[in-house]
Amino acid sequence: MNDNSFSCLVILAGGQSRRMGRDKATLQFDGQRLIDRAIARYQSSVDRIFLSATHDFDTGLDYIPDDPDMPDGPVGAIFTIAAQLRSLCSEATSFTTIPVDAPFAPDDIVSRLHAVSGCSVAKTDQRLHPVFGHWQSDIVNGVRESQGANKQSLSLQWLAQQCNAIAFDWPDEAAFININTPEDLAIAKRNDYS
Repeated sequence: MNDNSFSCLVILAGGQSRRMGRDKATLQFDGQRLIDRAIARYQSSVDRIFLSATHDFDTGLDYIPDDPDMPDGPVGAIFTIAAQLRSLCSEATSFTTIPVDAPFAPDDIVSRLHAVSGCSVAKTDQRLHPVFGHWQSDIVNGVRESQGANKQSLSLQWLAQQCNAIAFDWPDEAAFININTPEDLAIAKRNDYS
């Protein structure tokens, strides 16, 4: 059981959205932006929400831009968050991440992933989904420090393995669909999985 009852959610919204051609956080889905949909879905079930992004998308939430000295991609974002979290929110020793581009993410993702001590990630029959993860800052910081100045691109699967993350099974692969291209958006709108 996780000793830290304070739950902190970080919505990963700092990607470059190259395949989409525009910022995914501001895409309209069911009449609202993806960023607003994610916030609305989880704001009543967590103590604090941060954005991993370069600005707040007019949400009023605090945001954490990636440290340029960290590796590129979501591992760099998680390293940055873990390094800064205690100074931003003294109550939080861990945080849960979800991507902004996953409009059908399970409602119970934060509570299930946060329920264990250590780190945890989502899993379906088909694969791991470590972008949906719960990260203990001290564990992540230890992994980062062991990497030294290594700035090579690292995968979230690698990070989950280094953190000895527990994999939580979900039965529905569709809950973890993410929107990367205009075609993905069109398909998601036709097949509302929520």
